[in-house]
Amino acid sequence: MKKCIILPGTRLPAGLQTTLKIFGRNQLVALLLFFPWFSPGMADNVITSGTTMTVSSGTTLISSGNLVVKNGATLSNAGTVILENGLANENPTPNLLGTGTIVCTGVAPQTISGQNIIQNFTVNNAAGITIGGNTFVNGILALASGKVALGSNNLLLGPSATISGTPSASLMIIVTGPGELRKEFPSGFTGSFTFPVGDNTGTPEYSPVTLNFSGGTFPAGNYAGVSLANSKYPDPTILGNFLNRYWTITESGITGFTCNAVFQYVAGDVTGDENKISCTRVDPLPWTTYGPANTTLHQLAATGITTFSSFTGLKSSIPPANQELANITVPDGLTTCYDATQVLTVAGNGKIFIVENNGSVTLVAGNRISILPGTKVYPGGYLFAHITTDGTYCGAAKNSIVAGLSNGETLGIEPVVKNQLIKVYPNPTVDMVIVEFFEDSIAKGAQVTIYNMHGSRLLQKIINGETRVQFSLSGKPAGIYIVQVQSGDKSEIAKVIKSN
Repeated sequence: MKKCIILPGTRLPAGLQTTLKIFGRNQLVALLLFFPWFSPGMADNVITSGTTMTVSSGTTLISSGNLVVKNGATLSNAGTVILENGLANENPTPNLLGTGTIVCTGVAPQTISGQNIIQNFTVNNAAGITIGGNTFVNGILALASGKVALGSNNLLLGPSATISGTPSASLMIIVTGPGELRKEFPSGFTGSFTFPVGDNTGTPEYSPVTLNFSGGTFPAGNYAGVSLANSKYPDPTILGNFLNRYWTITESGITGFTCNAVFQYVAGDVTGDENKISCTRVDPLPWTTYGPANTTLHQLAATGITTFSSFTGLKSSIPPANQELANITVPDGLTTCYDATQVLTVAGNGKIFIVENNGSVTLVAGNRISILPGTKVYPGGYLFAHITTDGTYCGAAKNSIVAGLSNGETLGIEPVVKNQLIKVYPNPTVDMVIVEFFEDSIAKGAQVTIYNMHGSRLLQKIINGETRVQFSLSGKPAGIYIVQVQSGDKSEIAKVIKSN
C-alpha cells in the first residue's frame, strides 16, 4: 500500500506553504512529495489502485485537472480538497472521501461522478456542477455560487447535514430529472427543513419545498425526497386554472407522520386566475384539495399530510370524478366553489373544513356530497351544497339543499372512516327508493329527507334502529330527486333518478 501524505509545514514551492497544487498526469505516489514542482502539462490527476492519498487537517490540496480515484484507491481527506475540474470516483460502491471539505471552484462546468460520501461539500462555481452519481453529504452543503444539477442521480443529506448559503434562481439544486434531493432525519425529529430546489428549463426558477414535521417515526436510513417538473401535471382533465409546475415528494422508512408542506412557485407558472387555484394532491386519485393559494407570496400550502405524493395548484374547469376537501380554511371575504362529477367528501378522518365569518363556499357534485366531522361554519359564514342535474358545476347558482350556519359550533370532531354512509337503490327507480345505512350510528338516529330539484321537501322520516328505510315516489313526476341523511354531525346527500 502506497501513501502520499501531505502534512502542514511540508516544504513546497515558494508561496505554497500549506497548499499542494497538482499539475499534469501525475500518479499520486510518494515520489510526489519530493518533486512537487513536476509539471509536464495539464491532464488528469490519478490516485492509482492500492494507493491512499491522505490530506491532513489544516492542509489544502488543489487539483487543476480532473481528480480520478481508481477502483481500489482511497482519498482520505481531513483537510480541504479544491477541485478546479471534475472528480471521478471509480470505486463501484459508496466510497468515503474523508472527514474534510470538498470544494468545487472551477470556471467551467464541473462533474462529480461516482458514489461519493462527502463530509462537507462547497459549491462555488457560477458555471454550475453536475452530480454524476449518487452522492451523500454528512455535514455542511455550502451553496456559495452556481447551480447543482442532479439528473438521474440522488443527492442525500445525512441526519446531521445542514445547508448554508442563500439559495435563489442562480444558486439551487436542479431536480427536474429522476434524481431527488433527499434528507434523512434523526430519530424523533420534529421541525422543518427547506429543500432549495428549482428548475433550469428556459429561465431558471427557484421553487423550494418546506416540510414541517410535527411527529413521526424516523428509523436509520429514512429520507424524504423532492423532485419537480416545470410543466402542468399530466392530467388532461386539468384545464382552466392551474400551475405549470408540480412537485413530487417521496419517503422511505418514515411512518406515522404528520407534516405540513409549503410549495413556492413563480407568478409565471400561473395559467388562468391565480385567485381560483388551490393546493391539490393529484396522485393518487381522488384529488385531495387543501387551502387556496397565497397570491401575495405565490405559495401553496398543504396541512396535515400523512402520505406524500405529487402536489400542484389548480381549479380545473373540468371537475374530477371524486374530490376530497382536507384542512381548508375559507377566510373572511373569500367566495369559492368545489365540485366533483360523482362524490365530494368534506373533512372527516381527523381533517377540518372551516368557513370563517364572511367566507362563502359552494359545493357541487353529480352524485353525492358527504359533509363529515371536522366541518365548521362560523357566524356570518355560508356553506351551500347541491347535486347538479344538468352537468353544471362551479360557476352556476343553484337552489341549495344544505346551508350551514353553526354559530361557531363544531359540526364534527371525531375520526370518521372515509367511506360512504348510505346507499340509495334501485337507481333509477320507477317507484320505491331504499336507503341503506352503512354505520350503526346513522341507523340509531337520523333524519332522512327527499327533495325535488327545486329544493322543495317532499318526504321526511325520523329513524331509530333501522338499518334501512324505503320511500315511494309513486305519483311523482319523472326526474332527479335528492336524498339527504342527517345524523348528528354527519350529513350526506345522494341523488336518485325516477323514470317513467
